[in-house]
Amino acid sequence: MPMTVNDYFAHFISQLHGWYRDSLADLTDEQLYFRPAGEGNHIAFQAWHFIRTKDNVINFVLQDRKAPLWMRQNLHEEWGMPKVAQGTGMEPAEAHALRIPSIDALLKYADEVHADVMPWVESVSSDDLQVIHKLVPWGELPAVQHVGQTIVAHGNQHLGQINALRAIQGLKSEDF
Repeated sequence: MPMTVNDYFAHFISQLHGWYRDSLADLTDEQLYFRPAGEGNHIAFQAWHFIRTKDNVINFVLQDRKAPLWMRQNLHEEWGMPKVAQGTGMEPAEAHALRIPSIDALLKYADEVHADVMPWVESVSSDDLQVIHKLVPWGELPAVQHVGQTIVAHGNQHLGQINALRAIQGLKSEDF
C-alpha cells in the first residue's frame, strides 16, 4: 500500500520526537544551558521552542484555535514562562535567561504534546491539509506546508543545533 501524506508526517514527526528525547534525556543542567563563548541559544531553549511550536502550530493554528496543551495545563504559570510566546522573535537576552523546571518536566511536556497532536496528524483529511492558515513569520500557506516546514524541517533545524551544542561539549551526538 502506498504511503499517504498522513503516514509520511506521522513517521517523520514520531521519528523527530524520538530523536529529541534521545538528545535531551542524559543532559545535566550545566549541559542544557551551555552557550559557547556566551553566544547563541542553549539546548533548553532550542528544545522548548520547538516543542512549544509543535504544540501551538498543530493545535492552535491548524485545528481552528484549539488551545495548546501549554495553555490547557497552565504550564506557563507553573513554569513561570511566557503564556503565548514560544521563542520566535524573542530577544536574545530573554532567550538566554529562559529556564525550564527540569529535563524531566520538559520531556513529559514533549511526550504529552506528541500524544496530543498525533491523532490529528494521522487522520487529517487531504482537503484539510490544503486549507490556508496564516502563521507568523511564514505567512499564509496550506496546512501541509506548515507541517512540512514548521514541524518537520524547522524541528530538524533545531535538533541539528542541539546536536552541535552536544558535540561542542564533547557529548555523544548522532550527527557528528
